[in-house]
Amino acid sequence: MIITAALFAGYIYAASELRVQDIDEVQPSAKGRFLRLLYHLVLISLLALATATDFDCYIIPDQITIAGMFIGLVAASVVGDLQICHLWVDWSIAVPQLRGPYIPAWYDPHRHWHALAWSSAGLIAGASVTGVARDISSRVLGQQAMGFGDVTLMAMIGSFVGWQAVLLVFLLAPIAGLTVGVMIRLLTGKTYLPYGPWLSLATIFVLFRWKWLWEHTRLIFSDWLGLSILVGVGSAGFIVLLGLVRLYRAIPVHRYD
Repeated sequence: MIITAALFAGYIYAASELRVQDIDEVQPSAKGRFLRLLYHLVLISLLALATATDFDCYIIPDQITIAGMFIGLVAASVVGDLQICHLWVDWSIAVPQLRGPYIPAWYDPHRHWHALAWSSAGLIAGASVTGVARDISSRVLGQQAMGFGDVTLMAMIGSFVGWQAVLLVFLLAPIAGLTVGVMIRLLTGKTYLPYGPWLSLATIFVLFRWKWLWEHTRLIFSDWLGLSILVGVGSAGFIVLLGLVRLYRAIPVHRYD
C-alpha cells in the first residue's frame, strides 16, 4: 500500500507538472488529460495487485487481468481521449520546421472508433508477443518460464497503453528482471522468480518516461522496416536472456544458518 501510494503521488506529479505523457501529435483537452491520469492510476493499481499476488502465490488471477482488459477497452472507447499515442503515425516524412508527421485524417472525426482500435491493437500486441515468447522459452528451457497469467497481464497492459508502448514494455522487462533477479538469487537462493513483476515494473517506467521514449523511438514505429528491425533486436535479446537464465540458475549460493 505504501509503494502504491508513493507511485500514485509520483505519477500525479510527473503527469501534471512534468507533462511526461504530452507528445506533439496527441493533445487532449484539459478534461481528457485529467481522465487519462485517472485511467493510468487504475492501471497502476491493477499492476500493484498483480505484482503482489504473483510474488506471493506465483499466479496472476484472471479476475485482475480480464477485468483490467475490459476496463482498458471500454474506458478508452467511451472517452475517446485517453491514448498516449495514435494508432499509427508516420514520422518518416516529417521535415523539421516544414511539415509534421502524417496522421490519418479519420482519427479526429472518429475519436471513439480510433480509441477502440488503439486499445484493441495494444491488447492483441501484448498478448501475441508474450505468448510467442512463452512458447519459445518453454522449448529452450525445457519448462515453462512464463505462465499464461503473464500473457493476460500484457494484454491488459496493452489495452491501457497501446501497441507501441506495450512493445517497449516487453523489451525493457528482461533488463529489470535480470538486474533485480540476480540480487534476489544471491540473497535468497531462489531459483525461480515470477516474470509478471518485471512486466509491471517496465510498464511503470514507460508511463513515467513516455515522452522521452517516444521521441527516441517514433521513427522506428513509423515504418514496417524499422518495426521489423525492432522485433529482430528484441528477439535476439530474448534469446540472449534465455542463455543468461541458464547461467542465473547456475550461480552458486551459500546459505548460512
